Amino acid sequence: MHTLNDYLDDAAAKQPNAPAVEFQGETLTYADLHARSLALARTLLGRGIGAGDRVGLWLRKSPESIVSLYGILRTGAAYVPIDPSAPLERAAKIIADCRLACVIAQNEHVSWLLDHSSADSLDRPVVAVGSAQDTPAGPRIIAWSDAVNGASAVAPAGPTGPGARAPAYVLYTSGSKGDPKGVVLSHANATAFVEWAVAEFGITAHDRVSSHAPLHFDLSVLDVFATCLAGACLVLLPESQVGLGGVLNRVVAERKVTVWYSVPNALNRMLTARNSALLGTSSLRVVLFAGEVFPLGPLRRLRELVPQADLYNLYGPTETNVCTFHRVRDSDVEPGRREPVPIGRSCPYATTFVVDASGAPLSQEPGATGELCVAGPSVMLGYWRDAPLTAGKRLRIVQADGTSVEAYRTGDTVRVEAGGGYAFLGRNDDMVKIRGHRVELGEVESALSETVREVVCVAVGDTSGEKHVEAYVVPLSPECEVAELRRHCLAVLPRYMVPEHFHVVAVLPRTQSGKLDRRAVLGL
Repeated sequence: MHTLNDYLDDAAAKQPNAPAVEFQGETLTYADLHARSLALARTLLGRGIGAGDRVGLWLRKSPESIVSLYGILRTGAAYVPIDPSAPLERAAKIIADCRLACVIAQNEHVSWLLDHSSADSLDRPVVAVGSAQDTPAGPRIIAWSDAVNGASAVAPAGPTGPGARAPAYVLYTSGSKGDPKGVVLSHANATAFVEWAVAEFGITAHDRVSSHAPLHFDLSVLDVFATCLAGACLVLLPESQVGLGGVLNRVVAERKVTVWYSVPNALNRMLTARNSALLGTSSLRVVLFAGEVFPLGPLRRLRELVPQADLYNLYGPTETNVCTFHRVRDSDVEPGRREPVPIGRSCPYATTFVVDASGAPLSQEPGATGELCVAGPSVMLGYWRDAPLTAGKRLRIVQADGTSVEAYRTGDTVRVEAGGGYAFLGRNDDMVKIRGHRVELGEVESALSETVREVVCVAVGDTSGEKHVEAYVVPLSPECEVAELRRHCLAVLPRYMVPEHFHVVAVLPRTQSGKLDRRAVLGL
Protein backbone atom coordinates (compact mmCIF):
# COMPACT_ATOMS: atom_id res chain seq x y z
CA MET A 1 0.00 0.00 0.00
CA HIS A 2 1.37 3.41 -0.96
CA THR A 3 2.29 6.24 1.36
CA LEU A 4 2.14 9.88 0.35
CA ASN A 5 5.92 10.23 0.17
CA ASP A 6 6.07 7.27 -2.25
CA TYR A 7 4.52 9.56 -4.86
CA LEU A 8 7.50 11.90 -4.72
CA ASP A 9 9.99 9.03 -4.90
CA ASP A 10 8.30 7.72 -8.03
CA ALA A 11 7.97 11.11 -9.74
CA ALA A 12 11.61 12.03 -9.06
CA ALA A 13 12.78 8.70 -10.47
CA LYS A 14 10.63 8.90 -13.60
CA GLN A 15 10.95 12.59 -14.48
CA PRO A 16 13.60 14.31 -12.35
CA ASN A 17 13.81 17.42 -14.53
CA ALA A 18 10.06 18.05 -14.82
CA PRO A 19 8.66 21.06 -12.94
CA ALA A 20 7.10 20.02 -9.64
CA VAL A 21 6.33 23.37 -8.00
CA GLU A 22 6.03 26.90 -9.40
CA PHE A 23 5.76 29.99 -7.24
CA GLN A 24 6.27 33.64 -8.16
CA GLY A 25 8.96 32.98 -10.76
CA GLU A 26 10.68 30.16 -8.85
CA THR A 27 10.52 26.56 -10.06
CA LEU A 28 11.48 23.38 -8.26
CA THR A 29 11.96 20.26 -10.35
CA TYR A 30 11.01 16.88 -8.97
CA ALA A 31 14.72 16.20 -8.42
CA ASP A 32 15.02 19.45 -6.43
CA LEU A 33 11.94 18.71 -4.33
CA HIS A 34 13.09 15.16 -3.64
CA ALA A 35 16.65 16.11 -2.69
CA ARG A 36 15.67 18.98 -0.40
CA SER A 37 12.97 17.00 1.37
CA LEU A 38 15.45 14.16 1.97
CA ALA A 39 17.97 16.61 3.40
CA LEU A 40 15.35 18.12 5.69
CA ALA A 41 14.32 14.64 6.84
CA ARG A 42 17.94 13.85 7.69
CA THR A 43 18.13 17.07 9.73
CA LEU A 44 14.95 16.27 11.64
CA LEU A 45 15.95 12.67 12.27
CA GLY A 46 19.26 13.95 13.60
CA ARG A 47 17.31 15.93 16.21
CA GLY A 48 15.46 12.83 17.32
CA ILE A 49 12.24 13.40 15.39
CA GLY A 50 10.67 10.33 13.84
CA ALA A 51 7.73 7.96 13.66
CA GLY A 52 4.92 8.85 16.03
CA ASP A 53 5.91 12.51 16.31
CA ARG A 54 4.06 15.55 15.03
CA VAL A 55 5.80 18.53 13.43
CA GLY A 56 4.19 21.94 13.09
CA LEU A 57 4.16 23.64 9.71
CA TRP A 58 3.69 27.37 10.43
CA LEU A 59 4.51 28.69 6.98
CA ARG A 60 3.01 30.71 4.20
CA LYS A 61 2.48 28.93 0.89
CA SER A 62 5.88 28.62 -0.79
CA PRO A 63 8.26 26.01 -2.22
CA GLU A 64 9.70 25.75 1.31
CA SER A 65 6.32 24.70 2.68
CA ILE A 66 6.04 21.86 0.14
CA VAL A 67 9.61 20.72 0.83
CA SER A 68 8.82 20.79 4.56
CA LEU A 69 5.67 18.75 4.14
CA TYR A 70 7.48 15.93 2.34
CA GLY A 71 10.50 16.16 4.64
CA ILE A 72 8.29 15.67 7.68
CA LEU A 73 6.52 12.69 6.12
CA ARG A 74 9.88 11.15 5.24
CA THR A 75 10.79 10.88 8.92
CA GLY A 76 7.63 8.95 9.75
CA ALA A 77 6.16 11.93 11.60
CA ALA A 78 2.87 13.68 10.78
CA TYR A 79 2.68 17.31 9.69
CA VAL A 80 0.42 19.76 11.51
CA PRO A 81 -0.25 22.88 9.41
CA ILE A 82 -0.96 26.09 11.33
CA ASP A 83 -2.73 28.97 9.63
CA PRO A 84 -0.05 31.69 9.28
CA SER A 85 -2.72 34.38 9.51
CA ALA A 86 -4.45 32.96 12.59
CA PRO A 87 -4.29 34.82 15.91
CA LEU A 88 -1.29 33.84 17.99
CA GLU A 89 -3.61 32.57 20.71
CA ARG A 90 -5.08 29.99 18.34
CA ALA A 91 -1.64 28.95 17.13
CA ALA A 92 -0.55 28.51 20.75
CA LYS A 93 -3.53 26.25 21.45
CA ILE A 94 -2.68 24.02 18.50
CA ILE A 95 1.01 23.84 19.39
CA ALA A 96 0.23 22.91 23.00
CA ASP A 97 -2.66 20.54 22.24
CA CYS A 98 -0.82 18.57 19.55
CA ARG A 99 2.42 18.33 21.58
CA LEU A 100 4.61 19.15 18.63
CA ALA A 101 8.13 17.74 18.58
CA CYS A 102 9.34 20.51 16.27
CA VAL A 103 7.99 23.57 14.48
CA ILE A 104 9.03 24.78 11.02
CA ALA A 105 8.13 28.46 11.04
CA GLN A 106 8.59 31.76 9.27
CA ASN A 107 11.28 33.91 10.84
CA GLU A 108 8.73 36.35 12.25
CA HIS A 109 7.22 33.60 14.40
CA VAL A 110 10.48 32.15 15.71
CA SER A 111 11.07 34.65 18.51
CA TRP A 112 7.47 34.26 19.65
CA LEU A 113 7.93 30.48 19.76
CA LEU A 114 11.05 30.81 21.89
CA ASP A 115 9.43 33.31 24.24
CA HIS A 116 6.32 31.20 24.72
CA SER A 117 7.91 27.80 25.17
CA SER A 118 6.43 25.77 27.97
CA ALA A 119 8.58 23.81 30.39
CA ASP A 120 8.03 20.56 28.48
CA SER A 121 9.04 22.07 25.13
CA LEU A 122 12.31 23.80 25.98
CA ASP A 123 14.24 21.30 23.88
CA ARG A 124 11.92 21.51 20.89
CA PRO A 125 13.91 22.50 17.78
CA VAL A 126 12.63 25.27 15.54
CA VAL A 127 13.47 25.39 11.83
CA ALA A 128 13.50 29.05 10.80
CA VAL A 129 12.45 29.88 7.23
CA GLY A 130 13.37 33.26 5.80
CA SER A 131 16.32 35.42 4.87
CA ALA A 132 19.58 34.49 6.58
CA GLN A 133 20.12 37.97 8.02
CA ASP A 134 16.71 37.89 9.72
CA THR A 135 17.07 34.41 11.21
CA PRO A 136 17.41 34.53 15.01
CA ALA A 137 20.33 32.69 16.57
CA GLY A 138 20.20 30.11 19.34
CA PRO A 139 20.88 26.45 20.13
CA ARG A 140 17.33 25.39 19.32
CA ILE A 141 17.18 27.22 15.99
CA ILE A 142 18.05 25.56 12.69
CA ALA A 143 18.36 27.93 9.75
CA TRP A 144 16.51 26.77 6.64
CA SER A 145 19.67 26.79 4.51
CA ASP A 146 21.36 24.47 7.00
CA ALA A 147 18.33 22.20 7.24
CA VAL A 148 18.13 21.47 3.51
CA ASN A 149 21.82 21.36 2.62
CA GLY A 150 24.18 18.42 2.95
CA ALA A 151 24.08 14.86 1.69
CA SER A 152 20.54 15.22 0.44
CA ALA A 153 20.84 12.65 -2.32
CA VAL A 154 21.33 9.91 0.26
CA ALA A 155 18.30 8.48 2.03
CA PRO A 156 18.08 9.70 5.63
CA ALA A 157 19.45 7.49 8.36
CA GLY A 158 16.86 5.70 10.45
CA PRO A 159 13.26 5.00 9.37
CA THR A 160 12.68 5.54 5.67
CA GLY A 161 9.07 6.43 6.13
CA PRO A 162 5.82 5.55 7.84
CA GLY A 163 3.43 2.70 7.30
CA ALA A 164 0.30 3.41 5.31
CA ARG A 165 -1.86 3.30 8.42
CA ALA A 166 0.32 5.76 10.34
CA PRO A 167 -0.87 9.34 10.84
CA ALA A 168 0.15 11.58 7.93
CA TYR A 169 -1.29 14.91 9.05
CA VAL A 170 -3.48 16.54 11.67
CA LEU A 171 -5.86 19.25 10.49
CA TYR A 172 -7.40 21.52 13.10
CA THR A 173 -10.99 22.62 12.57
CA SER A 174 -13.38 24.69 14.63
CA GLY A 175 -14.66 22.93 17.72
CA SER A 176 -18.12 23.26 19.23
CA LYS A 177 -16.54 24.09 22.60
CA GLY A 178 -14.66 27.07 21.19
CA ASP A 179 -11.26 25.40 20.93
CA PRO A 180 -9.85 23.93 17.70
CA LYS A 181 -10.04 20.14 17.40
CA GLY A 182 -7.45 18.04 15.57
CA VAL A 183 -8.58 15.58 12.89
CA VAL A 184 -5.98 12.81 12.52
CA LEU A 185 -5.73 11.27 9.05
CA SER A 186 -3.46 8.47 7.90
CA HIS A 187 -1.57 7.94 4.68
CA ALA A 188 -4.16 5.31 3.74
CA ASN A 189 -7.00 7.76 4.41
CA ALA A 190 -5.44 10.25 2.00
CA THR A 191 -4.24 7.86 -0.70
CA ALA A 192 -7.71 6.33 -1.11
CA PHE A 193 -8.96 9.76 -2.15
CA VAL A 194 -5.88 10.95 -4.03
CA GLU A 195 -5.51 7.90 -6.25
CA TRP A 196 -9.20 7.95 -7.15
CA ALA A 197 -9.03 11.69 -7.96
CA VAL A 198 -6.11 11.28 -10.36
CA ALA A 199 -7.96 8.53 -12.22
CA GLU A 200 -11.39 10.16 -12.16
CA PHE A 201 -10.23 13.59 -13.35
CA GLY A 202 -7.58 12.23 -15.72
CA ILE A 203 -4.72 14.22 -14.18
CA THR A 204 -1.46 13.59 -16.03
CA ALA A 205 2.10 14.92 -16.18
CA HIS A 206 0.89 17.46 -18.75
CA ASP A 207 -1.42 19.19 -16.27
CA ARG A 208 -0.81 22.35 -14.30
CA VAL A 209 -2.79 22.22 -11.07
CA SER A 210 -3.63 25.31 -9.04
CA SER A 211 -3.03 25.29 -5.29
CA HIS A 212 -5.55 27.78 -3.97
CA ALA A 213 -6.33 26.19 -0.60
CA PRO A 214 -4.04 26.87 2.38
CA LEU A 215 -2.24 23.84 3.76
CA HIS A 216 -4.38 23.79 6.91
CA PHE A 217 -7.49 23.31 4.74
CA ASP A 218 -8.30 19.78 3.55
CA LEU A 219 -8.70 20.84 -0.08
CA SER A 220 -4.90 21.13 -0.19
CA VAL A 221 -4.58 17.32 0.01
CA LEU A 222 -5.72 16.97 -3.60
CA ASP A 223 -3.65 19.96 -4.75
CA VAL A 224 -0.36 18.69 -3.33
CA PHE A 225 -0.54 14.92 -3.52
CA ALA A 226 -2.66 14.26 -6.61
CA THR A 227 -0.38 16.60 -8.55
CA CYS A 228 2.69 14.69 -7.39
CA LEU A 229 1.16 11.27 -8.08
CA ALA A 230 0.44 12.38 -11.65
CA GLY A 231 3.85 14.02 -12.08
CA ALA A 232 2.09 17.30 -12.89
CA CYS A 233 3.13 20.85 -11.94
CA LEU A 234 1.75 22.48 -8.79
CA VAL A 235 1.09 26.20 -9.29
CA LEU A 236 1.13 27.77 -5.81
CA LEU A 237 -0.98 30.83 -5.12
CA PRO A 238 0.19 33.05 -2.25
CA GLU A 239 -2.27 33.73 0.57
CA SER A 240 -2.25 37.43 -0.30
CA GLN A 241 -3.88 36.69 -3.66
CA VAL A 242 -6.47 34.03 -2.89
CA GLY A 243 -9.26 36.57 -2.33
CA LEU A 244 -8.51 38.72 -5.39
CA GLY A 245 -10.69 37.51 -8.22
CA GLY A 246 -9.02 39.61 -10.89
CA VAL A 247 -5.55 38.39 -9.91
CA LEU A 248 -6.72 34.78 -9.89
CA ASN A 249 -8.14 35.16 -13.40
CA ARG A 250 -4.77 36.41 -14.64
CA VAL A 251 -2.96 33.56 -12.90
CA VAL A 252 -5.22 30.95 -14.49
CA ALA A 253 -4.79 32.45 -17.95
CA GLU A 254 -1.11 33.42 -17.87
CA ARG A 255 0.18 30.34 -16.07
CA LYS A 256 -1.94 28.02 -18.19
CA VAL A 257 -3.67 26.30 -15.27
CA THR A 258 -5.59 23.23 -16.45
CA VAL A 259 -7.04 21.94 -13.16
CA TRP A 260 -8.62 24.26 -10.59
CA TYR A 261 -9.89 23.34 -7.11
CA SER A 262 -11.33 25.79 -4.57
CA VAL A 263 -14.33 26.77 -2.52
CA PRO A 264 -17.17 28.32 -4.57
CA ASN A 265 -16.48 31.73 -3.03
CA ALA A 266 -13.15 31.99 -4.83
CA LEU A 267 -14.75 31.15 -8.16
CA ASN A 268 -17.53 33.63 -7.48
CA ARG A 269 -14.94 36.39 -6.96
CA MET A 270 -13.30 35.45 -10.22
CA LEU A 271 -16.62 35.48 -12.06
CA THR A 272 -17.56 38.95 -10.79
CA ALA A 273 -14.14 40.50 -11.49
CA ARG A 274 -13.93 42.88 -14.44
CA ASN A 275 -11.51 40.59 -16.27
CA SER A 276 -13.62 37.43 -15.87
CA ALA A 277 -13.56 37.02 -19.67
CA LEU A 278 -9.98 35.76 -19.25
CA LEU A 279 -11.42 32.47 -18.04
CA GLY A 280 -12.94 31.98 -21.45
CA THR A 281 -9.48 32.07 -23.05
CA SER A 282 -7.86 29.85 -20.41
CA SER A 283 -6.60 26.27 -20.62
CA LEU A 284 -8.96 25.05 -17.90
CA ARG A 285 -10.24 21.54 -18.54
CA VAL A 286 -11.36 20.54 -15.01
CA VAL A 287 -12.88 22.85 -12.38
CA LEU A 288 -13.54 21.33 -8.96
CA PHE A 289 -15.35 23.02 -6.11
CA ALA A 290 -16.16 21.91 -2.58
CA GLY A 291 -16.72 23.13 0.95
CA GLU A 292 -20.08 24.87 0.55
CA VAL A 293 -23.05 25.20 -1.77
CA PHE A 294 -22.28 26.89 -5.10
CA PRO A 295 -25.14 29.34 -5.84
CA LEU A 296 -26.81 28.59 -9.16
CA GLY A 297 -26.42 32.09 -10.60
CA PRO A 298 -22.60 32.12 -10.48
CA LEU A 299 -22.45 28.44 -11.49
CA ARG A 300 -24.42 29.25 -14.66
CA ARG A 301 -21.95 32.05 -15.45
CA LEU A 302 -19.03 29.66 -14.94
CA ARG A 303 -20.61 27.10 -17.27
CA GLU A 304 -21.01 29.79 -19.92
CA LEU A 305 -17.44 31.10 -19.58
CA VAL A 306 -15.66 27.72 -19.65
CA PRO A 307 -17.90 25.38 -21.68
CA GLN A 308 -14.85 23.25 -22.49
CA ALA A 309 -14.19 22.39 -18.84
CA ASP A 310 -15.72 19.59 -16.82
CA LEU A 311 -17.23 20.96 -13.59
CA TYR A 312 -17.47 18.80 -10.47
CA ASN A 313 -19.10 19.34 -7.09
CA LEU A 314 -17.12 17.44 -4.44
CA TYR A 315 -18.47 16.79 -0.96
CA GLY A 316 -16.90 15.48 2.21
CA PRO A 317 -16.03 16.79 5.68
CA THR A 318 -12.39 16.88 6.78
CA GLU A 319 -13.01 13.67 8.71
CA THR A 320 -13.77 11.61 5.58
CA ASN A 321 -11.90 13.33 2.74
CA VAL A 322 -14.12 13.66 -0.34
CA CYS A 323 -16.77 10.93 -0.19
CA THR A 324 -19.32 11.93 -2.87
CA PHE A 325 -19.01 13.72 -6.21
CA HIS A 326 -21.21 15.03 -8.99
CA ARG A 327 -20.31 16.06 -12.52
CA VAL A 328 -22.34 19.14 -13.39
CA ARG A 329 -24.82 18.53 -16.20
CA ASP A 330 -26.52 21.04 -18.47
CA SER A 331 -29.80 20.23 -16.73
CA ASP A 332 -28.27 21.28 -13.38
CA VAL A 333 -27.91 24.88 -14.54
CA GLU A 334 -30.81 25.26 -16.95
CA PRO A 335 -33.03 28.34 -16.58
CA GLY A 336 -35.81 27.85 -14.08
CA ARG A 337 -33.96 25.39 -11.87
CA ARG A 338 -34.05 26.40 -8.20
CA GLU A 339 -32.31 23.59 -6.33
CA PRO A 340 -28.53 23.68 -5.82
CA VAL A 341 -26.40 21.15 -7.68
CA PRO A 342 -26.50 17.77 -5.90
CA ILE A 343 -23.47 16.38 -4.09
CA GLY A 344 -23.86 13.23 -6.16
CA ARG A 345 -23.02 9.61 -5.65
CA SER A 346 -20.49 7.91 -3.42
CA CYS A 347 -16.84 7.70 -4.44
CA PRO A 348 -15.84 4.07 -5.12
CA TYR A 349 -13.89 3.79 -1.85
CA ALA A 350 -16.71 5.20 0.32
CA THR A 351 -19.81 3.42 1.60
CA THR A 352 -22.58 5.86 2.46
CA PHE A 353 -25.77 5.48 4.46
CA VAL A 354 -28.72 7.68 5.30
CA VAL A 355 -29.96 7.24 8.87
CA ASP A 356 -32.88 8.58 10.85
CA ALA A 357 -32.68 10.51 14.14
CA SER A 358 -32.18 7.28 16.08
CA GLY A 359 -29.31 6.17 13.87
CA ALA A 360 -31.27 3.45 12.06
CA PRO A 361 -30.44 3.15 8.34
CA LEU A 362 -33.13 4.21 5.89
CA SER A 363 -33.78 2.68 2.51
CA GLN A 364 -31.94 4.22 -0.41
CA GLU A 365 -35.22 4.89 -2.18
CA PRO A 366 -35.56 8.32 -3.83
CA GLY A 367 -36.96 10.85 -1.40
CA ALA A 368 -35.52 9.27 1.75
CA THR A 369 -34.17 12.05 3.96
CA GLY A 370 -31.82 11.80 6.91
CA GLU A 371 -28.26 12.18 8.18
CA LEU A 372 -25.45 11.07 5.87
CA CYS A 373 -22.96 8.59 7.34
CA VAL A 374 -19.72 7.48 5.68
CA ALA A 375 -17.60 4.35 6.05
CA GLY A 376 -14.50 3.20 4.23
CA PRO A 377 -10.72 3.67 4.00
CA SER A 378 -10.83 7.47 3.66
CA VAL A 379 -12.44 8.00 7.09
CA MET A 380 -10.16 9.55 9.73
CA LEU A 381 -8.32 7.68 12.48
CA GLY A 382 -10.04 9.94 15.02
CA TYR A 383 -9.85 13.25 16.85
CA TRP A 384 -6.51 14.00 18.47
CA ARG A 385 -6.60 13.24 22.20
CA ASP A 386 -10.40 13.16 22.28
CA ALA A 387 -11.66 9.59 22.42
CA PRO A 388 -15.15 10.57 23.64
CA LEU A 389 -15.67 12.92 20.68
CA THR A 390 -14.36 10.27 18.28
CA ALA A 391 -16.72 7.65 19.72
CA GLY A 392 -19.64 10.06 19.61
CA LYS A 393 -19.22 10.61 15.87
CA ARG A 394 -19.09 6.90 15.06
CA LEU A 395 -22.08 4.68 14.41
CA ARG A 396 -22.18 0.91 13.99
CA ILE A 397 -24.49 0.17 11.04
CA VAL A 398 -25.82 -3.26 10.11
CA GLN A 399 -25.82 -3.67 6.35
CA ALA A 400 -28.36 -5.52 4.22
CA ASP A 401 -26.18 -8.66 4.14
CA GLY A 402 -26.10 -8.84 7.93
CA THR A 403 -22.55 -7.60 8.36
CA SER A 404 -21.84 -4.41 10.27
CA VAL A 405 -19.58 -1.48 9.56
CA GLU A 406 -18.44 1.52 11.58
CA ALA A 407 -19.41 4.81 9.93
CA TYR A 408 -18.76 8.48 10.60
CA ARG A 409 -21.80 10.67 11.30
CA THR A 410 -21.40 13.81 9.18
CA GLY A 411 -24.15 15.84 10.85
CA ASP A 412 -25.38 16.78 7.35
CA THR A 413 -28.90 16.11 6.13
CA VAL A 414 -29.32 14.76 2.60
CA ARG A 415 -32.10 13.48 0.38
CA VAL A 416 -31.68 10.40 -1.78
CA GLU A 417 -32.10 11.28 -5.46
CA ALA A 418 -33.15 9.11 -8.36
CA GLY A 419 -30.13 7.14 -9.48
CA GLY A 420 -28.71 6.83 -5.96
CA GLY A 421 -27.05 10.21 -5.56
CA TYR A 422 -27.70 12.77 -2.83
CA ALA A 423 -28.98 16.32 -2.57
CA PHE A 424 -27.46 18.30 0.28
CA LEU A 425 -30.11 19.91 2.50
CA GLY A 426 -28.00 21.45 5.26
CA ARG A 427 -26.68 20.79 8.73
CA ASN A 428 -28.86 18.86 11.15
CA ASP A 429 -29.00 21.84 13.46
CA ASP A 430 -29.85 24.19 10.58
CA MET A 431 -33.13 22.55 9.58
CA VAL A 432 -35.85 25.20 9.79
CA LYS A 433 -39.63 25.01 10.03
CA ILE A 434 -41.64 28.13 9.32
CA ARG A 435 -45.32 27.98 10.33
CA GLY A 436 -45.22 24.18 10.04
CA HIS A 437 -43.46 24.18 6.65
CA ARG A 438 -39.93 22.81 6.37
CA VAL A 439 -37.75 25.43 4.74
CA GLU A 440 -34.45 24.53 3.11
CA LEU A 441 -32.34 27.66 3.40
CA GLY A 442 -30.26 26.54 0.45
CA GLU A 443 -33.28 26.78 -1.81
CA VAL A 444 -33.94 30.37 -0.70
CA GLU A 445 -30.26 31.20 -1.25
CA SER A 446 -30.35 29.66 -4.72
CA ALA A 447 -33.33 31.78 -5.68
CA LEU A 448 -31.61 34.97 -4.52
CA SER A 449 -28.24 34.06 -6.07
CA GLU A 450 -29.62 34.92 -9.49
CA THR A 451 -29.91 38.59 -8.55
CA VAL A 452 -27.07 39.28 -6.07
CA ARG A 453 -23.32 38.69 -5.81
CA GLU A 454 -23.46 36.63 -2.61
CA VAL A 455 -26.19 35.59 -0.19
CA VAL A 456 -26.66 33.70 3.03
CA CYS A 457 -29.96 33.01 4.77
CA VAL A 458 -30.37 32.36 8.46
CA ALA A 459 -33.27 31.35 10.67
CA VAL A 460 -34.01 33.79 13.47
CA GLY A 461 -36.32 33.12 16.41
CA ASP A 462 -38.42 35.69 18.26
CA THR A 463 -39.52 35.76 21.90
CA SER A 464 -42.57 33.61 21.14
CA GLY A 465 -40.43 30.82 19.74
CA GLU A 466 -41.54 31.38 16.16
CA LYS A 467 -38.85 31.46 13.49
CA HIS A 468 -38.48 33.44 10.30
CA VAL A 469 -35.89 33.68 7.53
CA GLU A 470 -33.57 36.63 7.11
CA ALA A 471 -31.29 37.15 4.10
CA TYR A 472 -27.88 38.84 4.08
CA VAL A 473 -26.90 39.83 0.55
CA VAL A 474 -23.90 41.39 -1.15
CA PRO A 475 -25.43 43.26 -4.11
CA LEU A 476 -24.22 43.29 -7.68
CA SER A 477 -24.50 47.08 -7.74
CA PRO A 478 -25.11 49.95 -5.31
CA GLU A 479 -28.56 50.38 -6.84
CA CYS A 480 -29.80 47.15 -5.26
CA GLU A 481 -33.33 47.64 -3.88
CA VAL A 482 -34.72 45.47 -1.11
CA ALA A 483 -38.17 45.79 -2.64
CA GLU A 484 -36.90 44.28 -5.87
CA LEU A 485 -35.30 41.38 -4.01
CA ARG A 486 -38.57 40.71 -2.25
CA ARG A 487 -40.51 40.80 -5.53
CA HIS A 488 -38.06 38.35 -7.08
CA CYS A 489 -38.48 35.91 -4.18
CA LEU A 490 -42.26 36.19 -4.28
CA ALA A 491 -42.14 35.31 -7.98
CA VAL A 492 -40.15 32.10 -7.52
CA LEU A 493 -40.75 30.90 -3.93
CA PRO A 494 -43.74 30.03 -1.75
CA ARG A 495 -44.67 32.96 0.44
CA TYR A 496 -43.62 31.19 3.65
CA MET A 497 -40.07 30.84 2.24
CA VAL A 498 -39.63 34.52 1.40
CA PRO A 499 -37.21 36.19 3.86
CA GLU A 500 -38.90 38.49 6.35
CA HIS A 501 -35.92 40.85 6.35
CA PHE A 502 -33.20 41.59 3.78
CA HIS A 503 -29.86 43.00 4.96
CA VAL A 504 -27.67 44.56 2.28
CA VAL A 505 -23.99 44.27 3.32
CA ALA A 506 -20.66 45.03 1.67
CA VAL A 507 -19.13 41.64 2.46
CA LEU A 508 -20.05 38.37 4.14
CA PRO A 509 -17.80 37.00 6.90
CA ARG A 510 -15.54 34.12 5.93
CA THR A 511 -13.45 31.63 7.86
CA GLN A 512 -9.70 31.45 7.31
CA SER A 513 -10.27 28.67 4.76
CA GLY A 514 -12.65 30.83 2.72
CA LYS A 515 -15.89 29.17 3.77
CA LEU A 516 -18.85 31.27 4.74
CA ASP A 517 -18.90 31.84 8.50
CA ARG A 518 -22.61 31.42 9.22
CA ARG A 519 -22.19 31.95 12.95
CA ALA A 520 -20.62 35.35 12.36
CA VAL A 521 -23.37 36.47 9.98
CA LEU A 522 -25.77 37.24 12.81
CA GLY A 523 -23.21 39.66 14.23
CA LEU A 524 -23.37 41.88 11.15
